[in-house]
Amino acid sequence: MISKVKSFLTAGIAKAKTVISKKAFPALVLAVASCVVLAFTLSSVHTVRISDGSQNYVVRSMSKDTNLAMQRVDLKGEYQVNKIQNRFFSTNIEISYLFPLTVTLGNTTNIYNVVAGTLSEIFEKIGIVTDDYDIISRPLTDYINEATTVDIVDVSYKTETHTERIPYQSTVVYSDKYNTNTKKVLKEGKEGSKIVTCSVKYVNGEAVESTVVEETVVEEAVDKTTVVGTKKVQMAAAPAPSTVSASSVKSISTLTPPSSLQLDTKGVPVKYSSKKTLKATAYTYTGSKCSTGVSPQPGYIAVDPKEIPYGTKMYIVSNDGKYVYGYAIAADTGGFINGSVDLDLFFTSEAGCRSFGVRNVTVYFLD
Repeated sequence: MISKVKSFLTAGIAKAKTVISKKAFPALVLAVASCVVLAFTLSSVHTVRISDGSQNYVVRSMSKDTNLAMQRVDLKGEYQVNKIQNRFFSTNIEISYLFPLTVTLGNTTNIYNVVAGTLSEIFEKIGIVTDDYDIISRPLTDYINEATTVDIVDVSYKTETHTERIPYQSTVVYSDKYNTNTKKVLKEGKEGSKIVTCSVKYVNGEAVESTVVEETVVEEAVDKTTVVGTKKVQMAAAPAPSTVSASSVKSISTLTPPSSLQLDTKGVPVKYSSKKTLKATAYTYTGSKCSTGVSPQPGYIAVDPKEIPYGTKMYIVSNDGKYVYGYAIAADTGGFINGSVDLDLFFTSEAGCRSFGVRNVTVYFLD
């Protein structure tokens, strides 16, 4: 542009020589020279305009270095340059001030320098992704323009599967086809298996809740069946014995009593350490083992271990004479033995439990 000005002035001077007298020409040349110097000076000044959205700053200098211009302005704090627009004699700069955003996710806290905007916009810029399950201390629509703290609880759900065992049940069948001293397994029990699908809730990466969605049986359990003979052998010439082995007496218990356990003609053990009249009820399979680790079966009974220690051996009959529970061992803890009921006798079926109900029983302690 300066060259154009010089060419224009040179042409003007040449033309002026033809019309201006020699006496006035030097003054004219001096005026033109002053204009040239002024034009050159003005063309060398660069204007930088800085806008922070609420206030405008203007810096003029001989340098086009915008960094130097920014240093000459007393800005309010740290900033971010949003836009720079260069023109021939000026530069326009738009900035936004930065402020700290403290984000706590679980046990981790990070501080980000951000510009004003909605919380959703800020999260997008700094790379924080949330979903509808997450719990955020402020709405994502909040407009943030100052130092702020935000807490995020990361909540997610995952579908997980695992394999579980299906316990088998034990069933006792009484048959008069076998003598009373006969007890044998007709069919061995076998555990089954199933695939369990769960929806697991995670909070900040830690599983806190699991809900079963579906169960698929892979292999059915096979119940164990034991037969107990009830046929009594008639001995015509033999006199009635004064005592009989407890194993020869039909009872609910499927445990094998020791050979030393003999009963008198009234069905009372010949030898016992003490006896008590207690109140008993009944329970059946729950899918769990006994408290002592053995699999439940008739004869393993639930007690209050503070009153009757685990492993205590007993012989039990109902006071009304309708039930001979037989040889029993304390092996489980009663879920509701609270003073009103003393014993919980194991039966193989719910029907048997309901039929027994709650009864007084005589317990002969064998130990």
